[in-house]
Amino acid sequence: MFAQLREAARAAGHVVVTVPAAESDQLSSRSRLLETLAGSGSGSGSGSGSGDVGDGGAIVSRIAEVLDAMAQDAPVVVVVEDAGWSDPATLIALKTLPGLLGHLPILWTVGVVPGPSRADRVVAALRALGVASIPAAAPGNRDTATVPVPLLQVGAVIGLEFDVGVAAGVLGRPVGSLLGEIDGALAAGVLLDGGATLRFADARFRDTLYDALPPSVRRALHHDVARQRMAWPGGEAEAVWHLARSTGRLTEGDLGVVRGAIGRLATVSPEDAAELALRVSELFASPDSHHVEFVITAAAHLGRTSRVGEALSILNNLAVSGLSNREEARMRLVSAQLHQAAGDDNEAMDHVTRALALPTIDAHVELALLKIRSAGHVNLGEIEAAIEVSRPILSAARSSPDPATRVSADLFASQLAFSQAQVTAALRLAEQAASGVEVSATRPLHAPRIPELWLATVLLSSDRVEEASELLLHGQRDYERRGLGWSAPYWHTTRAVERWMAGELDDAAAEAETALDAADRLDLVRPVQLTRSVLAIVETDRGRAAQARRLLGGATLPRRPRAYDIWTAAALVRLAPGEADEAHRWLDHHANLARVMSLPPGVWPSLIVPDSTCRRVRDLLDEAGRVAHDQRVIVSAVAAARSVGRTSVPHPPRGADRATSGWDSLTVSELRVAGLVAEGRTNRAIAEQLHVSVHTVGTHIRHVFTKLGINTRVELTRMTLLHARDVDGDRPG
Repeated sequence: MFAQLREAARAAGHVVVTVPAAESDQLSSRSRLLETLAGSGSGSGSGSGSGDVGDGGAIVSRIAEVLDAMAQDAPVVVVVEDAGWSDPATLIALKTLPGLLGHLPILWTVGVVPGPSRADRVVAALRALGVASIPAAAPGNRDTATVPVPLLQVGAVIGLEFDVGVAAGVLGRPVGSLLGEIDGALAAGVLLDGGATLRFADARFRDTLYDALPPSVRRALHHDVARQRMAWPGGEAEAVWHLARSTGRLTEGDLGVVRGAIGRLATVSPEDAAELALRVSELFASPDSHHVEFVITAAAHLGRTSRVGEALSILNNLAVSGLSNREEARMRLVSAQLHQAAGDDNEAMDHVTRALALPTIDAHVELALLKIRSAGHVNLGEIEAAIEVSRPILSAARSSPDPATRVSADLFASQLAFSQAQVTAALRLAEQAASGVEVSATRPLHAPRIPELWLATVLLSSDRVEEASELLLHGQRDYERRGLGWSAPYWHTTRAVERWMAGELDDAAAEAETALDAADRLDLVRPVQLTRSVLAIVETDRGRAAQARRLLGGATLPRRPRAYDIWTAAALVRLAPGEADEAHRWLDHHANLARVMSLPPGVWPSLIVPDSTCRRVRDLLDEAGRVAHDQRVIVSAVAAARSVGRTSVPHPPRGADRATSGWDSLTVSELRVAGLVAEGRTNRAIAEQLHVSVHTVGTHIRHVFTKLGINTRVELTRMTLLHARDVDGDRPG
């Protein structure tokens, strides 16, 4: 079927990109799709020739750029032979790019074996776009009576495609002794000659052969195959794939290889890294220390995806009574990190307290626990406690020979100062951190601890707001190169706040929507509610109250505050000041200086209730004004808050009467982008000219297509030129 499609596409002058299937790709940190595109000579600039760029988001963005460039010249047909076996980065691309690049002439053809598989999310995403399903043809009958069974059995364990040398090594025979058997298999049509490898002609025949092996034999053969693959250059990914399906007789060397593979895979797809860790954990009995190690590792990686609840459940299922002190400490450390990342500092602090009470724990685990406790105190507004806990940590960190450790110390000290409204000190420390070592995938700090991102956040509450815009723009463009794709939602959310402060509401909305798209693409939970609240504030100021209400639907303000709840309260109050009694009560009970400082000063006046007896927020703003008296932006915001009830005016609804479809519904930013598309500019060129990210340009273009009811850049160009002609015709001569 795929062969016929490729032949027809080439005959029609289309560009064909074929991504072959290899079972061991499931654990690869490389991207077959990007490598195939690079091999076709269609790379888009430096660095596009490698599928191993260390980060799933960066890989997907590069794939999008290359396909965008290719589709400008001719229609493109992308053939992925088996999504179930695809590498994680290619799966992410299949899930997101058909929608994002829907305006381009690209046909996506994806092979999927019936039944549940790791490609289910891809299938669901494609079905949501309205795909057409074509059943595979029934396999032909093959004469296997004279085919050598042992060779095929070993080959079936190796994969759909296998190396003759590896098979010979497992069988304990020279390659030359297999020539007759190979000729027989080729003559019978069971195997095909793939040049460097042999390949089963029928995948289902191979599966049947594999399933017929006794489980104990399968596991033993996987172990032998792993041994052979580790002896071959570049065979590590395949070796790990086989080790995960083998017996529990793994040496420390084997485990070291597995740990390394999990770490590399986590930079591309934390979910796949977690699944690999869980699979390896099942090779050992539950009391075994290796079982516990890999379960905790799996939970840590799952915590970076939308499956945070599942990660916590996995940890809760570990029998604490059967754990050593070191294992329990690590389990509680990961639990605390997960709870704090989800915004639940109270639960995180409970785990920290229990872990620190254990008799003997590793020094590095103790340090990590104390860092979580310090951050928890800051988030909970317990500044004195945070200072006390962090003082020895910061002192030790600043004398560390590791630059990344010193950067982390400066960042935390900056956060501590900022939470006390000491903006000038926070700026100095943030700039010191940003001028230190470059944070990247190989020198990570916990999200969202990127020096430049934190510096931009502080700048937005200072008299140097203009600098934040440039810093955010460069940061957005640079995070993928540094392997920090997970940070995309944070960059775009902070950029949305900056655009809102500048009065560019359309751009602010596009940035926030881009952040939500990125969080969904990367399966990140933490930034979503914060970003939805930011977008709700923007939509309220745009006069789109109904959209703001939808964004805040289901939002809650719990008794045990989470880090982002202050934003939810601010959005609810800004949307309907007279109807937000619950939000006002929550603010009066839970607001503190640290939480108020996490909001941009421009939001502060809307937190005040005229003629109210609730003075908590007023007092906190007065305190911020006293401490940050040298920052005009804060002093002005405090003065505006004090005047609420005397001189305040409601926020003017902008765009409330704008049409919802057709040319007149386009915003200023969307019109600007449409004009540049009509000039033949690529998304990257448009981004460079407008000083926004490529992803934000894509968001604008999708909005334009939806409002105009079109699907291609050609249609947009035609409509733009027609409209320009009509405008010129209406001008007096």
